[in-house]
Amino acid sequence: MLAFCACEVINEADRLIPVPLPVTGGRNHVLLEYTGFRCVNCPTAAEQAAALKSLYGDRLILISLHPASNPFTQGLYDYTCPEADSLYRFMGGTATTPFPTGNIDMKRTDNGYLIDPIDWPSYLNAAMTDTVWNPYTPHDVSYWLVEDSVLGAQAMPDGSVNMSYYHRHVLRAISNEPFTQLPALCDPAHCSVVTIYSDITNKNILQAYENPFDLSPHP
Repeated sequence: MLAFCACEVINEADRLIPVPLPVTGGRNHVLLEYTGFRCVNCPTAAEQAAALKSLYGDRLILISLHPASNPFTQGLYDYTCPEADSLYRFMGGTATTPFPTGNIDMKRTDNGYLIDPIDWPSYLNAAMTDTVWNPYTPHDVSYWLVEDSVLGAQAMPDGSVNMSYYHRHVLRAISNEPFTQLPALCDPAHCSVVTIYSDITNKNILQAYENPFDLSPHP
């Protein structure tokens, strides 16, 4: 009877079965585009960003930032927000930083955070090889409110000013809580919320999801 009830002897190598941490596929990446309505080269950079979006589809999220610290954003027309300026200064942007410029996933390169548009394709191509993220990596969550198709003035490469220019995916605000209302003058039909998961140690973006702003009533 004792022999029948005794525990089965298990080899030491088989006693623990390792369970890998779950990871989610389809990691998305974020191109932060620093721009200004007085910058004559910024429309060309915006076209390049749009071409990259067409290439990578939903895996690439575009966000344009108009930082008040740079004179290219200053004047009669104001597309700035405090959060855009804070990020710009965090990445080393100053009043003399040439525009346009950008960053991918808030990662630092050998030359700093800010990347010339001519180098966006190569850096983004390298980033796209990272296709998964581990949700157990210690991270913060933030919500970035973005408004698309903001009609206003823009200096153009030929030196003219286009008064009917559509500024794309403009950062309006960042919050640590989901948005339940919009800042004044934002068009809800053109607004989306990008949920950002960032590494708590270096602020690198680990994952991002973009969804339309929820127009349904909130309790």
